[in-house]
Formats: sequence, C-alpha cells, structure tokens
Amino acid sequence: MNREQDIQLTFNEIVRACDGDADWVVNVIEEEIISVQGSPREAGFSGWQLARIRRARRISRDFEASVPATALILQLLDELETLRKGRFEESNRDLPL
Repeated sequence: MNREQDIQLTFNEIVRACDGDADWVVNVIEEEIISVQGSPREAGFSGWQLARIRRARRISRDFEASVPATALILQLLDELETLRKGRFEESNRDLPL
C-alpha cells in the first residue's frame, strides 16, 4: 500500500483497537514490535502498525505471552516469512520465460 494513502490513527485509536490497554501498547512500542517517532502518546500510527499491533495482541492473548515473548514470536514469524519468500523467488527463477 502506498504510505501516502495509508490511514493515520492516534494513540487512543490504537489503544481501543487493542482492548483498551494503554500500558500494553506502550510496552509493545518499548519492545520495538512497532516503532514510532517521538512520544507514543503523541505519535501517529499507520495501518501497517495497526495490523502488526493487533497481531501482537492476538499472540499475547492466545498464548498468554508476555510482551517480550510476543516480540520474539513476531520476530521468528517475520524471519520465517522472509525465508519462504526467498524460496519462492528462487523457485520462480528456475522457470523458463
């Protein structure tokens, strides 16, 4: 998605999307699950960040994972996705044009 066309959300909107737990959202930012410019409570958030933080919330809730554990799980999932993309691109390189 073009970042210029992406939605912009406030901190309070992000908190509402995450079951209303402002401290949890701040902890997610501190663990660098998402990054923001400046103070979390004054930052603007993109649609990508909303999707990422909601995914983190599901992982945290479903597995009763702490924020650091959630960050690690997301990092491993990101690495897995990168590896899968690389393998897909390699297999497409072998196809005749």
